Amino acid sequence: MPANTSPIFILTPNVGTATLTAANTGSNGDGTVYSLLTAGVNGTRVDAVRFRNSQVALAASTAMVHRIFYSPTNQSGSATSKLVGEVATAAATRTAAVVGATSIYTFDQPLIIPSGSGLFVAQSAYAGAQDRFDAQAFAGDY
Repeated sequence: MPANTSPIFILTPNVGTATLTAANTGSNGDGTVYSLLTAGVNGTRVDAVRFRNSQVALAASTAMVHRIFYSPTNQSGSATSKLVGEVATAAATRTAAVVGATSIYTFDQPLIIPSGSGLFVAQSAYAGAQDRFDAQAFAGDY
């Protein structure tokens, strides 16, 4: 069933998630990327992607860049993936009283992606378990 049509709103939440455990310094979609979200049958609206440090140990994370790629075929790789967003994530030392590093990329206009397409994410550094990040897309299907 399609979403509302006047005005159009999302019908179903589509909260994509991924855990990033490897580095990828490229910005062309090749290398280690993680599937974040697959568009619904009537398309999907994506408002933002959050990257949150999810390390288990109390340790300092590395400063890095998190990237978001769009693929019209929902397949990773430079032949289909295009960079649609990136955000710098500062280093932070997680303790029992201090939260780990977090960054969020908010699209200046919602990213509307058609059925059969998807989003992938990557991070530019991974020195060890202290650099494990979870990504979450804030999106909804039409």
